[in-house]
Amino acid sequence: MKTLVTGSTGCVGSAFVERLLARGYEVRALARKTSDLSHLKTTGAEIVFGDVADFDTLPPVVKGIDIVFHCAAKVTPGWGAWKEYENTTVRGTENVLRASAEAGVKRLLQVSSVTVYGDACQKGDTPVDENTPCEARKTSSTFYDYSKMLAEQICWAFHKQGKIQVSMIRIGSAYGPRDRLLADRNYINTMLPLVMCPGKCNPRYAIVHTHDIAELAIMAATSDKGVGQVYNVAGPDVVTLKDFTRVMAKARGGPKIMVTMPYTAVYLFATLNEEFAKLRRAKQMPFLNRYSIRQLKREGYLDGSKAKNELGWVPQLSLDEGIKQYLQWRSQRKK
Repeated sequence: MKTLVTGSTGCVGSAFVERLLARGYEVRALARKTSDLSHLKTTGAEIVFGDVADFDTLPPVVKGIDIVFHCAAKVTPGWGAWKEYENTTVRGTENVLRASAEAGVKRLLQVSSVTVYGDACQKGDTPVDENTPCEARKTSSTFYDYSKMLAEQICWAFHKQGKIQVSMIRIGSAYGPRDRLLADRNYINTMLPLVMCPGKCNPRYAIVHTHDIAELAIMAATSDKGVGQVYNVAGPDVVTLKDFTRVMAKARGGPKIMVTMPYTAVYLFATLNEEFAKLRRAKQMPFLNRYSIRQLKREGYLDGSKAKNELGWVPQLSLDEGIKQYLQWRSQRKK
């Protein structure tokens, strides 16, 4: 069976490439010519060039494909103009669906996010399940969330029209090799003996290693039960942000001293950092911005029981082992 992975150079997409190859699938990996292909070249995947935002590049890419794993999106939460999110995440998803449907592709697995639920994860101690309405709003700080929700709506429209069979996963917090967000920030935060914690923030996250996320995606995309279904990606254990930080610190030779800083002071610093980056017209998202600090007061509390009950999916990598793998990659990558 021949598969296509979009966003194949990213943290999640590259894990999909690895797991699909390990399971014996043929893998075509879509990448832009400007992307870092160093890891992808080591996998043995067929590398093809194109851009989900440019429909004309896609028909040759999807030709002969049985299943598309659509991971490509603009993943810089809280940073960037709406047009960028619209072109890559919204129109890009529509382009992939259209090209796939026209080529006769049977299945598409859409990688979505917990952020489509909007504020639902913040309401009480009941984890959010897949029946929860998606209510992400379009604001300057939630372009990522809103674009993911629109991409979902386009997926379901194609599915309901019978153009292609869609399955979907909603990721809470992914980490693993090539992670530039959650693990990267915690790695930098644990470089010194003192670990800074903004206020009393300690949100509950559905933190899952990309190896296990890829396994769920493959199950959903190849099972008859997964057709037309969406699955939250959440392990059996609730993990708080400080849990993740402590395990990272321990793996790096801890324990370390965790020092609480006033939340308002950290938020102010992030605001100044973001404005300075804008003045410099920086293309890269700054390490700290207002969105990243606001997320410390937001939870990603998900119910992942549907994936277990319907597909038999249970994450295999413990947090300790997953972070060890991340640190191994981090120690080997070029600076």
